[in-house]
Amino acid sequence: MSERRIKTYFRHLRQALIAGVVSSAFGWGAVIGASFLVFLGPLKMIQNHEWLQPLIAAAFAMLFVFAIHLIFIAPWRAFFMLRPFSVKVAAGFIETQYPMGRFEPQKVALVVTNRSYRPRSNCVLHIMSANGCEENCFPRFIEEFSVQPGETKPLTFMTWTSRHEPYENDKTIVLSGPVGWGWGGNFVALPCGSYDLVLRIGIPEGDPIVILCRVWIELGFLKAVRI
Repeated sequence: MSERRIKTYFRHLRQALIAGVVSSAFGWGAVIGASFLVFLGPLKMIQNHEWLQPLIAAAFAMLFVFAIHLIFIAPWRAFFMLRPFSVKVAAGFIETQYPMGRFEPQKVALVVTNRSYRPRSNCVLHIMSANGCEENCFPRFIEEFSVQPGETKPLTFMTWTSRHEPYENDKTIVLSGPVGWGWGGNFVALPCGSYDLVLRIGIPEGDPIVILCRVWIELGFLKAVRI
């Protein structure tokens, strides 16, 4: 583990510890404090100084909450701040917020789930390379995205459309990404075939994720698998 990564981990650990203690102190920490207050009731020393009861109970609750977060919760959260995403490769007719068209494109997407306790913003997906393709097409920017805690988001990076007769299927697989004006319009399409792709997700203050996947067309369906 590099020195930079260790420093980043401990920074996340400190932030997770502070946020967790502050939020829990007025939640289940308050319940612990109230339970401890009931335990203190019969003690004669405390009965003679009733004003000490809430102070001692609050101090015990804060200490208990701090210990639980320090030993168990904060290290776990800090680890997932470095590696916040679980990633799967999906292919076919992927549901979106848009209605289905007559000839709905089949897509290949990375399905990203945020496992961390905080939103992750300014994350970027690139296609770094594809076998048999011109190098000047890569790395290709696909999308900048944000993900809320626990949210799952599909990131489409390839599309292909199949059609019923008498219409023909697409002759090419189109790479996603912003297009623009000018010569070529930043448009990249690959002849139908099998391709091994390298994708990269850049995460601010986290480890980048590199995904290798194989994409091909079989019996009228666009397919993909992680390799």
